Formats: sequence, C-alpha cells, structure tokens
Amino acid sequence: MKHIDRLNRLMGLLKEGPQTVDTIDQYFGGELTPRQIRRLIDALELIGFDRKEFESTGRANKKTWHIKSSPYERNTQRLLRGVLPRVFSIKRQELVEKLVGKLDVAIDSSHFYETEAHRKLDENLEIIATAIDSSRKLKINNISGDSTSIGNSINFPIDVLPISIRYHRGCFYLVSVLHEKVQPSVVTFQVDQLSLTITDKSFERQDYVELVESALKYRFGISQNIDGEVYDIRLRFSSTTGEFVKNQFWHDEMNTPQRNGDGWIIEFQCGINRELVGWLFQWMSNVKVLAPPKLVDLYNEQLDLMLKLRGHTDDDPLEYTNRFAPQV
Repeated sequence: MKHIDRLNRLMGLLKEGPQTVDTIDQYFGGELTPRQIRRLIDALELIGFDRKEFESTGRANKKTWHIKSSPYERNTQRLLRGVLPRVFSIKRQELVEKLVGKLDVAIDSSHFYETEAHRKLDENLEIIATAIDSSRKLKINNISGDSTSIGNSINFPIDVLPISIRYHRGCFYLVSVLHEKVQPSVVTFQVDQLSLTITDKSFERQDYVELVESALKYRFGISQNIDGEVYDIRLRFSSTTGEFVKNQFWHDEMNTPQRNGDGWIIEFQCGINRELVGWLFQWMSNVKVLAPPKLVDLYNEQLDLMLKLRGHTDDDPLEYTNRFAPQV
C-alpha cells in the first residue's frame, strides 16, 4: 500500500474516535510496527492535517491519539455517513471510509426510493462527471425508460451538453442542454437509464449555466414541463395532511401556506409536468386541485383513467401512456 493511501486511511480511522497503537495496528491488518505507526502519525500534516487539531495522551506504545472536535462536529460527520446514497456506501465504500469514516449503525438511511447501486450507475456517473469537468459533449446512444417524461420529443442517438448532475428523490439525473435547434432546451435524464459516451467535441459550459438554472426553477422536481408556461398552482389540503406538507420543501417558488377553515391552502408558481400530477396523487383524498384549470383537467383525466382499471381483469395488459410529454 502506498504511503499516501495509508495516511488517508489513518485519517479516516482517527475521525471515528480515539485510537491506540493496538487499534491502528489491527485496522491495518498487523502489517505495521509501532514505530511505523508513530511515523504515520507524524506525517499526517503531509495531507494537509493541522496538528493543532490533534491530541495524544499517554506514553510510548500506550499513547492514545484523537482529533479535537466538538460533539456537534462529530455528530455532523455521523449524520453525513448515515445519509449517503447506496451507490456511495456500496460501490465506493473504501473511499467513503477514508473520507468520512465507517458507517455508524446508530444513524442510518432506509434508502427508500433510491436507485439500486449497480455498476452501470457508477460507471455513468464517472463518464458524466468527466465530461462536465472537461467541458466535452456527451453522445446519448439510447435510453431505457422515461422517468423524466421526454416522450417522443427526442430521437436517439443525440449529442447533449452536460451541465450538472442533480440528486433528486433517490436518483441521479444528468442536467443537459440540447442545442440542435436554434433555441437551446434544457433536458434531464436519469443517469442509470442511459447508454452514453464522451465525444471529443468541446463547448463553453459556463455559457449555459444561467439557462439551466432558469429552466429548472420553474419545474416541479426534475421532469420536463408539458409547455413553456408558468402557472399559479393552488391546492387545498386537509388539516392533518396540510400540517405535514406545509413544513416540507417542494419548490423554490412556494408561497407561505395559509390556514383555510379546517385545512390549508398551498400555492406556488411552476410549470405543469407528470411529476407534479403524480405528487398530487400520493395525498389521495386529502388534496383538491383548485387552480389552474389545465391542472384540474389533467388531474381529473388521470382519475378517470385509473377508474377504468376497475373493469380490467388481472390478465389484461397495461398500456404505457404519457400525456405529459413536452408539446413540440
């Protein structure tokens, strides 16, 4: 093992709590002598560690080393480890432990709704991050699934300008710009659904950052909007459900929730997309769409489609429908 790797691993171990020669020796599998361990301790400043934040007690081989930190700092580190997505805690476990220490079972995540940590996700994240850093275009050869409601608006293969990676509802998304037409458009893709490669074509990423921020500002979540309009969304929630919904972050343009009789009125300004309608259905009979009329109609249309399923047998196939693809 390289010297710098040992230092990084030792740093991660010390972040977990006080360590002795014996515990450090055990961590490295008995491959280091006490003298080598002390030399590693002395060399920690080589990786930018401030010795003022480091303390030792005891003498010779009985020393205990630990990092000075407040309970708040230690608990912040434990919380950070606990909420990391599965793709990091599984595919990049060794590196994560170097950076923030081992997982603390007392603080854990359910990982509910997260993408499975398979190899394709990890590989695609690397490809996209590399393309962003080098400002090179990506070629998307194909896509499996349609989690962001692209519909038939894009024909593959296609070149896109990668701007950022966004983590949303347990999944990683490529935020990109499609510039095949006169007017560039912001398109999002779920990372693990893509078959892609880096091209040798470069672009100026900074030229498109403002465009992307402006477009995402008026999306509910990450999905494509059905059109270019921004709507005044107005919803009425039942009292108990509203108490929960009003305290969660849903959108940048969400107004202060208002008490209305025995319920709550929640308003925000954004486009209409499949994600918004799907979000409404999770509240079941505890929400009513008040405005705009277009959202009322789309919501009722989905209600009618679901009611029709009551007449289907268990063997009747379900046909994929997407009434929220961008109108091109």
